[in-house]
Amino acid sequence: MSAPTILEKIYAQRQKDVEVAKTTPGSRFEDIQTYLEMNLAPAQIPLVPRLKSNPSTDTSHPSLSLMAEIKRASPSKGEIAMNTNPAKQALIYALSGASVISVLTEPTWFKGSLLDMRLVRQAVDRLPNRPAILRKEFIFDEYQIAEARLYGADTVLLIVAMLSQEQLSRLYSYSVSLGMEPLVEVNNAGEMSRALELNAKVIGVNNRNLHNFNVDMGTTSRLVDMVKEKDVLLCALSGISGPEDVKLYQEEGVNAVLVGEALMRAVDTAAFIRELLNWPQDG
Repeated sequence: MSAPTILEKIYAQRQKDVEVAKTTPGSRFEDIQTYLEMNLAPAQIPLVPRLKSNPSTDTSHPSLSLMAEIKRASPSKGEIAMNTNPAKQALIYALSGASVISVLTEPTWFKGSLLDMRLVRQAVDRLPNRPAILRKEFIFDEYQIAEARLYGADTVLLIVAMLSQEQLSRLYSYSVSLGMEPLVEVNNAGEMSRALELNAKVIGVNNRNLHNFNVDMGTTSRLVDMVKEKDVLLCALSGISGPEDVKLYQEEGVNAVLVGEALMRAVDTAAFIRELLNWPQDG
């Protein structure tokens, strides 16, 4: 029997974590559902139109949209930016023109939390045309989607590689029922076909293989043709570190890029974003 992959290890741990949360008084599924019925979740915005809007859409040189990520650590890189304040970082992202702010909420490998996401949401809440908030997580249960909604997410991540088609379809439908169009993540042609079966409107191609965490920047490029002529926003995820990556994807017809580590390590985040996306100075 082969050793578990990184994705399988994370999945196993998250199953234990979610089981604890679901049996803790105050955070049981019925509690979360009651909070949602009481309208205690913050107001949401739709992902698709927000993802289509960025600082360049008012200029003659439209660019890709940015999904900017809050990520303290990762299984492949270890500690990345342990001292970054997520709310402060999110505000920089928002004021720099990000269409989406992705928040890692997985605690063991990525050192994130739901509190991070809630505070990120509060930090950008009063901005005009605020970014959509994505719960970046290893989701396998409706509970996690309800939790995401309660803590202020506008969308959630569904990873095709870790879900059966039945699970994927069920979780996709549940997310949409809460008003959240998910970001559906794929890594190869087979997974892309499964995402298209759902009629997913936002599909992200992860250039990083979650089983071994190797990065291949050509992964997105190879799958672009599968969504041409379809009503799909295609996002390139992982490994994007400079303007040349963005330029190539733009030429290929990609709609958005998700950038985490490069933004978390940037000395001047706002300047790095302007350079990365070729946005105007006042973006």
